[in-house]
Amino acid sequence: MTRLQRLFVVGVGVLGLAVVGAQSTRADEFPRFVMQEIDPHAGNVVYAVTTADVDGNGKRDVVAITEDAVVWYANPGWKRQDIIRKATARDNVCIQAHDIDGDGRMDFALGAGWRPPDTKTASTLQWLGRDAQGRWQVHPIHYDEPTLHRLRWGSVKGQAGRMQLVVAALQGRGTRGPNWGTGDGVRVQMFDVPADPTKAEWAAEVVDRSLHTIHNLQLVDLNGDGRDEVVVAAWEGVFVLERNVAGKWTRTKIGQGNQESRPSKGSSEVKVGKLQGGGSYVATIEPWHGYQVVVYTPPRSAGPAESRSPLPGQAPQPPLWTRTVIAEPLQWGHAVWCANLDGDGDDELIIGQRDPNKDRTDAPRGPGVFVFDPRTDATSGKLMFDRHTIDDGGVGCEDAMAADLDGDGRLDIVAGGRSTHNVRIYWNRPGEDKGEAP
Repeated sequence: MTRLQRLFVVGVGVLGLAVVGAQSTRADEFPRFVMQEIDPHAGNVVYAVTTADVDGNGKRDVVAITEDAVVWYANPGWKRQDIIRKATARDNVCIQAHDIDGDGRMDFALGAGWRPPDTKTASTLQWLGRDAQGRWQVHPIHYDEPTLHRLRWGSVKGQAGRMQLVVAALQGRGTRGPNWGTGDGVRVQMFDVPADPTKAEWAAEVVDRSLHTIHNLQLVDLNGDGRDEVVVAAWEGVFVLERNVAGKWTRTKIGQGNQESRPSKGSSEVKVGKLQGGGSYVATIEPWHGYQVVVYTPPRSAGPAESRSPLPGQAPQPPLWTRTVIAEPLQWGHAVWCANLDGDGDDELIIGQRDPNKDRTDAPRGPGVFVFDPRTDATSGKLMFDRHTIDDGGVGCEDAMAADLDGDGRLDIVAGGRSTHNVRIYWNRPGEDKGEAP
């Protein structure tokens, strides 16, 4: 059992936690969210939203990408401005902020050329930076994989002041549906920023090429060693990819995913949530583009490793984490984010739903944004999740995230819509605060 595996087991297992879904509201403890629509029609599809201090005034601005543009909304007036428009291969699909050239101004890594289900034509990878006059420039990065879908910055090598870019396609080259779990796996790659990042050739390293239908990934230091691991959601389940100091990558399966559904399987979207006291949980939507909100918690004790080899050549691994469905149905769940919204030390689980539920159900119909608030039951000691509706019907949520936009110490929610085409901020207000959006 690796150090990473031991930490996962101990970090939550000693707390004796399990996960049980709940529908109570606890409205007296949970903050209010006041909606402000900052753009009713950003584009035909708002593929992704993020926040970054674009103008250098110390405030986080909102950034969104659409099929043919990257736009930003200046905090606090939220006036829309173009970063680029019609300057990349359609469609833009993923974006992440980082000062790539070290000039003190925010840049962006951008994935484009999104053409599903074309698994043969290469997508495009580039970064956006400003010249001496402040004009935005598009700098290509050599990339030859189809269906580029997600990218993240992180300190994978643990080098002070240096970040790496981890990029994953959705499908393996040449694969075909409906059984996306056969054929070539997805080449997950890590790129190092060169001394001159305007040159297209960035040193690349293959992280993994065995998994299929990787819908998202997160870079996070799970074991406190100063290096980020890569957590991925795939057709085969949930995995942690870890690079040691010698540069060798290992793969650990922690979640089974929904392997019974048809035609889609596995896990879709993934984030790690932190619990007060040092515990963690992993949240996913399942199966791929699925209908279940799932939480994984580590086994209660380390125990002997099981001999299971779900992938060719995989060494024996420890028991899988406990899988619990905390909400369903959720028609085309898409966005997942974990953040401490109420200041209680636990990360809440933010879920974005793209489409309205087809069947009658006690759950909100959607689409929209929903929050699941973890708490430990005083009697059983089990981890419970209380569901809160932030937006039911107002945003066909393609992407969502949390950030403190007004500097009040509370994290707000930003969401972008697919069918609704809009960008919204949900301002985090204490229950007694009746104020409107800034």
